[in-house]
Amino acid sequence: MEEGKQPAVKRIKLLVAIVDRGKGDTVAEILRDSGVTFNMIAPAACDSGSDIMDVLGLSNQERDMILSVVTEDKVPAVMQKLLYKLDLDERGNGIAFTIPIIGVSGPKALRYMSGDFEQ
Repeated sequence: MEEGKQPAVKRIKLLVAIVDRGKGDTVAEILRDSGVTFNMIAPAACDSGSDIMDVLGLSNQERDMILSVVTEDKVPAVMQKLLYKLDLDERGNGIAFTIPIIGVSGPKALRYMSGDFEQ
């Protein structure tokens, strides 16, 4: 790389996974094994009406919500691992989706969030 030039920064996405309470650590482990290093687990509760809960196949209101930052190139592989290891294709086991992150305050913060620790 030429002197003074920064490496290209990869696009990143926010991955949100909502699973049964206690499975958040399993999700974080799957993500870490996939090279996703920025993960946060928070307790969550489903507070919608019973009709919506039935449609979504949710019986337990206590959930874990995992927020992770994933580089765009890793998203397909990470989502496949989550799908198969957590059986997310079966009703009531949880959900995972991504949202594009279009603004981060500064290149160092972006590199850190995307797992690029080289300066």
